[in-house]
Amino acid sequence: MNLSNSASISERVRAFILRQNACSQYELLLFRHPRCVEAPVQIPGGGVDPGESIEAALYREVAEESGLTDLQIVRRLGTVDRCDLKSKRVTRRHYYLLEAPSTLPDHWEHTVFGTGADRGMCFTFFWQRPPIAYPKLNYSIFVNPRDLPELFLR
Repeated sequence: MNLSNSASISERVRAFILRQNACSQYELLLFRHPRCVEAPVQIPGGGVDPGESIEAALYREVAEESGLTDLQIVRRLGTVDRCDLKSKRVTRRHYYLLEAPSTLPDHWEHTVFGTGADRGMCFTFFWQRPPIAYPKLNYSIFVNPRDLPELFLR
């Protein structure tokens, strides 16, 4: 498959969000679906709308899913392409590291707003230090000391 054909690529964004706790250690923001126990632990993210920049989609998706708006991009972590062999559709995921204020609560619930399929779902957010209850397998590629050194400092 030719990955340069943008018509066959679905663009997505994912946010690894860190904050410093009271001990000045970084923690990673994760969330669960409290009403769907079989759903894996996840990080915020979603689709890029037509005409929307990757960074604009990142901020929008994080706000819709978590309610967080006061975040700063620290760096781009990478991009991963996955091809569904059955549909022959490529999903391109753009991963970013963001920093949140240390004053955020340790946990909270948020009802998703926006126009996506997750609208109206309630997610439970929490912060975690390593070892991480790994998010979906394809997200955990960046949960390591090389890509997120801040998270692994003791």
